[in-house]
Amino acid sequence: MSHAVPRAETRPFSVVDAVREAYAEEYMAAVRRLLFADDDPGVQRALKRLAEKNGFELVPVLAGADVYQAVLESRPDLIVLDIQFPDADGRDVLSRLKADARISNIPVVVWSGRDPQSDRRIALDLGAEDYVEKRDPSTLLPKIERVLLRLRDAG
Repeated sequence: MSHAVPRAETRPFSVVDAVREAYAEEYMAAVRRLLFADDDPGVQRALKRLAEKNGFELVPVLAGADVYQAVLESRPDLIVLDIQFPDADGRDVLSRLKADARISNIPVVVWSGRDPQSDRRIALDLGAEDYVEKRDPSTLLPKIERVLLRLRDAG
């Protein structure tokens, strides 16, 4: 008589899963705060669900003009910054963030749907730690995790 062994539910293993496994106690124990600057409320809602599911507190900012003050008030662990806002140029916002010694050490990942080659180069030249194309949002959370790990290991 054979006994069937129940199969565990499986899902693809991701970079986020690897980070959790490797640094579960020391790294994932603390809630990390993300400031997410994007003018699309639908994108904000979707990222909020994803971020909270993965141990982040999300500080949403819908207007480019509000990013600087929101960073000063919330002191996030990382900023995800869109390049294009109706009221501001994200490159100017990034320059201002990196020019202020009180907050210049907060890592910024630029998130853009415009010209990836040009925007990536400009963002990195202005001090961003990484760049994610909006057309591939599945890479955003793994990039955030890698940036935070890289900075943690360097510091």
